[in-house]
Amino acid sequence: MQQAKNFVSESVNSLTNSTQQVGESWTQSAEQIQNTTSTAIQTAINSSVSAWLEQHPNIFRLLQIFGWAVNHPIVSFIILLFVLAILGSIIKAIVRLIETASWSILQIPFKLLFAIINVSFQSFTKIGSLALKQLVGSKQTANLTVLPLADAQLFDKDKQQRLAVISNRLSEIQKEQHELLKEATELLASDTSDIKIEG
Repeated sequence: MQQAKNFVSESVNSLTNSTQQVGESWTQSAEQIQNTTSTAIQTAINSSVSAWLEQHPNIFRLLQIFGWAVNHPIVSFIILLFVLAILGSIIKAIVRLIETASWSILQIPFKLLFAIINVSFQSFTKIGSLALKQLVGSKQTANLTVLPLADAQLFDKDKQQRLAVISNRLSEIQKEQHELLKEATELLASDTSDIKIEG
């Protein structure tokens, strides 16, 4: 009976040991497969990344600089501030350039308008003076034929004096107009130069 118990006990122990050995061998096999697979994947990734970095050496240098910056945070912070300052000044310069260009573009219609007004006033005064001369000349000839000679000379003197006054006044108005237009164009030009100086 004792031998039977020992035999059953030994059989159970040997079965347990063999089951345990099989489980351990499977676990070791699974771990080996996992390790082998992860090593193969890691090797494939490393080789492809290495090949890509060899084809792009500038990126490799940037990664080296980034690794150096991670190891030296104070120096990298100072470099970062320097880069941000340069970018800020570049952005300000671009904004100033856009502002100056847009202001110049906005002034073009006003300058054209003032030039058109100036030309039209000059043309109007020239046409007006020519029409006035023709009108005065034709009236003088018409009046001379109707009036007696003594009355015509007296009338012509008054008329000539009045026409001389009108002509002088028109020339004064034309000069004043030219001065005002010149002042307006100088004001526009000074506004443009002030904006460029402030920028």
